[in-house]
Amino acid sequence: MNQWKDEEPVEKSRSQRKRESTAMQRLGEDLTRLPHSALAGLGVSAAVIEAVREYAAMKTHESRRRQMQYIGRMMREMDDAEAVVQRLAALKEGRQVDAEAFHHLERLREQLLLDDGSGMQALLEQYPQADVQHVRQLVRNARKERENQKLPKNYRALFRYLRDLEA
Repeated sequence: MNQWKDEEPVEKSRSQRKRESTAMQRLGEDLTRLPHSALAGLGVSAAVIEAVREYAAMKTHESRRRQMQYIGRMMREMDDAEAVVQRLAALKEGRQVDAEAFHHLERLREQLLLDDGSGMQALLEQYPQADVQHVRQLVRNARKERENQKLPKNYRALFRYLRDLEA
């Protein structure tokens, strides 16, 4: 028989409350970096969303610090703060995957702009449906732009074409 089961829960220590407070303030800082459209999808209350909007409008360091403490306090009082943390982690993970795909396409573009031809072979291995003549024209024009130090119109068009192949 468990002798601890019938006892009342122990009051949290001061250091434990401080750690929780700091963690909720960090969560609030993460929320302030998100676009306002993403906040509603996380399942936070309207009061928290309004407090985050007010934080963005504040100019002084002291007022932002106090507002962040207020946001942290509201997050601690939420019943499902852990669910918000999990949704935020899933959102960050999705953004990480998007960033990796973006960087992959940038590397492929740079590989295409090299003169050794390995980029075209890599492109055709990954995207057999690619229009080779169009890609060669974009690469040729992008190289000329770099040599003549002109605006990177075709350089960007090449990236857009690669991104469209990815989709």
